[in-house]
Amino acid sequence: MADYYEANAQNFIAATQSVDMSDLRARFLAQLPQMPGGQCRILDAGTGSGRDARAFRFAGYEVEAFDASPAMVQAATLFSGVPVRHLSFEEFQWEQPFDGIWACASLLHVARADLPAVFQRLADHIVRGGILYASFKFGTGNRRKDGRNFTDMTEETLSALLDELPSLRQVETWRSEDRRPDRKEDIWVNALLRKT
Repeated sequence: MADYYEANAQNFIAATQSVDMSDLRARFLAQLPQMPGGQCRILDAGTGSGRDARAFRFAGYEVEAFDASPAMVQAATLFSGVPVRHLSFEEFQWEQPFDGIWACASLLHVARADLPAVFQRLADHIVRGGILYASFKFGTGNRRKDGRNFTDMTEETLSALLDELPSLRQVETWRSEDRRPDRKEDIWVNALLRKT
């Protein structure tokens, strides 16, 4: 999977860096816990081009990020102004917990069988009452396209998966159109999950 992004980093960045995700980010930010006298910490998990890490940073949040592709790590660090670590979801580990984790269009590359453990690892890095955003392409099962593995979800399959994880409570699940002009036919399943 990282090989695809290494070979296609510039094209992927050009196609995604300027996409307006402000409405999705706003839904996520509205769910962050209120930190008395403090600044919320956000992790952009699978940051890709660094678009959202940059937006969160400019909105005044303390932001950290990671990605599995070295080319994306380099580009995202430059674009976002956030130091991006080179990690996969399977390797992910952090020193301090986050108030929110943003996993926009990134968990979809994790195999279905590995998702419960990955979701639990993410939950373990969120403060109690914190929020996790995740999105998947709408569909069922696993598929391979352009050398990448995809795990597609419906609202029902995502809910069934999350029912296995008592530490995350579903706040909201909804569908949205792809924000890229040439991908309007693609539908996404989005979820906001609260750490209990």
